[in-house]
Amino acid sequence: MSAGPMSPSLPDATGRGGGTYLRDAETVAALPPAAVTAPCPVRDSRWVYGLRRVDCNGRVIDKKVIAALDWISGARLEGSAVEGSVRLALDAEGRNRVTRHGDRWLSARLRRRLRLDAGDQVLSVADTTNATLCLFTIGALDRLMGAPLDNSDNEVAPS
Repeated sequence: MSAGPMSPSLPDATGRGGGTYLRDAETVAALPPAAVTAPCPVRDSRWVYGLRRVDCNGRVIDKKVIAALDWISGARLEGSAVEGSVRLALDAEGRNRVTRHGDRWLSARLRRRLRLDAGDQVLSVADTTNATLCLFTIGALDRLMGAPLDNSDNEVAPS
């Protein structure tokens, strides 16, 4: 028994699904551009950012962020996880550590708490003034970005 050729099923450009071919560009209304009502703030140099993946051993390799904090190999780190994020600081009894190669090793307990698996990305934010490191999962960033932008009416709130 032989079936005829299958035609590809793609969602339509309106986002309503339906498994149709992409429609003509004229039938899809474009989103209006966001109106910027406040000037962008000047970048604060105390923050250093890195976006990296967790490897199969629980390491996050981001030497730039660790170097900005002046943390040395073997330094122990501890912190508490809250809704997809954690703030780490130096702690002699910490379960997490900086490896001899300058990577961050996250304990299995912390990875479970953050629901991180090998290959997941984390945003590392070093606060060089307070010598602390915040890690944010992509899910936490989704929640952080989603609510304010979904309710913004395309305007940036003044700061």
